[in-house]
Amino acid sequence: MMEIFRILDEMEQMVKNSKKVPLMSGKVLVESHRFLDRLDRMRAILPEDLETARILLAEKERIVKEACAEAETVMEHSRDRVARMVDDNEITRNAMKMAEDIIAKAEQVANEIRRDADEYADGLLSHMEIVLKKGLDAVQQGKEAMRQE
Repeated sequence: MMEIFRILDEMEQMVKNSKKVPLMSGKVLVESHRFLDRLDRMRAILPEDLETARILLAEKERIVKEACAEAETVMEHSRDRVARMVDDNEITRNAMKMAEDIIAKAEQVANEIRRDADEYADGLLSHMEIVLKKGLDAVQQGKEAMRQE
C-alpha cells in the first residue's frame, strides 16, 4: 500500500518539476513514458491491495463467527448449569441470576467483538477507498494532461 503512495508522490513531483509550456497557463510537459511507467506500476500493485482487503474481510467474518460460537458455548454451559439445579430455593434463584448475567456478558462480548471487527474492516476499506480514489484521480489527470498536449 505504501508503494502506491510513493508512486503517486513520484508522479506529483514529475508534474511539479516538468517544464512549463509558454503562454499556456498551468500546462507542463511530462515525459509520457515515465508517467505511463508509474501508471503501469500502480496497476500492478492495486490487485495486491485489493486482495489484502478481501483477506481482511474474510478474517473479520471468521472473527465474528468465532465470537458467535463462543457466545453460544457460554450460553449452553449456562443452560446446562441451570438445568442441574432443580429445586426452587435460594440457590436456584442465585443460579438463574448468574446464568442470566453470564448470557448477558457473552452477548455483550460478542457484540463488542463484532463491532470492533466491523470498525476495523470499515477503517481498512475507507483507507483503500482513499488510495483507490487517489490512484484513479492521478490516472484521470494523466489522461487529461496527455489529451491536452
